[in-house]
Amino acid sequence: MKCESEIVDAMKGDEFAYFYQPKVSLVTGRVIGAEALIRWVRPDGSIVMPGEFIPVAERSSLIKDLTLHMLPKLVKDMLILTDVEPLVVSFNTSARDFEDDLFARTLLKTVETSRLAPQAVQVEITESVALGAGEAIRKNIRPLSQAGIGLAMDDFATGYSSLDTLSKWPFTTIKLDQGMVGRMMASQRNATIVNSSIRMAHELGIEVIAEGVEDREQHQYLLESGCNHIQGFWISHALPFDQFINFVEQDTRWSGLPVGLIHMAVLDHVQWRKQLASSVLRAVSFPKNSAQRVNMNLPAMECHHCRLGRWYYGEGKMFQGRPIFQSLEKPHAQVHETGIRLTQMVRDGASLNDITPLLRIFAEQSMIVLGLLQNLEDEALENLHHATGDENFHLSNYLQL
Repeated sequence: MKCESEIVDAMKGDEFAYFYQPKVSLVTGRVIGAEALIRWVRPDGSIVMPGEFIPVAERSSLIKDLTLHMLPKLVKDMLILTDVEPLVVSFNTSARDFEDDLFARTLLKTVETSRLAPQAVQVEITESVALGAGEAIRKNIRPLSQAGIGLAMDDFATGYSSLDTLSKWPFTTIKLDQGMVGRMMASQRNATIVNSSIRMAHELGIEVIAEGVEDREQHQYLLESGCNHIQGFWISHALPFDQFINFVEQDTRWSGLPVGLIHMAVLDHVQWRKQLASSVLRAVSFPKNSAQRVNMNLPAMECHHCRLGRWYYGEGKMFQGRPIFQSLEKPHAQVHETGIRLTQMVRDGASLNDITPLLRIFAEQSMIVLGLLQNLEDEALENLHHATGDENFHLSNYLQL
């Protein structure tokens, strides 16, 4: 373990650098960002890993000095990166960095003066830090979120109050702990926690990154679970900046067929249908012209704005060459049109008997949508399992089918 004076001398000697571990999208199969990981590079070329100096720095105020010392380097690297590829880069912070507002003010000022897009920067905070943070720390983090800088909860699922923490913090991303990811193939309980975490994040509009992905089996499981992004040795270890640039420029495509997001779309549509039907049936029990009939708790009624619609007209477009995918658009629009008619009938004073025939049509149209989604999922799974049996398979092969 290094001592404080050695860390101070290393900062004076400019011996600290960021290495970058790539993150890959499970939608496109491409590199979409990286985690900047601090390394101590000695004059002789040897590398001191964070475990040998970060705990020492965190026990003193040195961690704050080190974070501020590294920030200009990070921004300079990111400015070079933006000329190569628009990537999102995350970096680790500690609770001490937010004991006052100095770091947040410095980061905001640095991003502004460098003309770096705030959305390209993501601050990582461990779950344990978030759990123990008081209002003062949250107050100092809040301006970063308001400026558009992302906030990621690192080591998610290692603490005891993750759900409560998510409700209090403006997290844009959760990072599934690498220990949980490493155990999910050997334990049904861990697999369930991973799947549940991914689904919960999806419903909250939070992205998920799985850390510590080390083999094809884990990669494929996460594909089928609806995870957004992965990082780990299966993709690459952390690379010096020049090697990371070369890595990005190679534009390697991993098998990124997002089968899990089709299943998410199935669940999204079921929830949408249940919410609409429940709201209509509750409202129709009230007298005509009552406020409850007008102010129903409705889901997104426009077909482009529900979760299924956002997927269909967004990430789902990668399936647009598939006849099943193409045939989904019309029934999806029809079920929304029927939903709009149902709500209007209730607002106009219709009784339960009046709306029952249309409710049955609504249910039938929904079943058509679900059937098509299920067929698309089955077809995609078949292609995925066939393709991943080929060591030379890349996403571009699938898109040419």
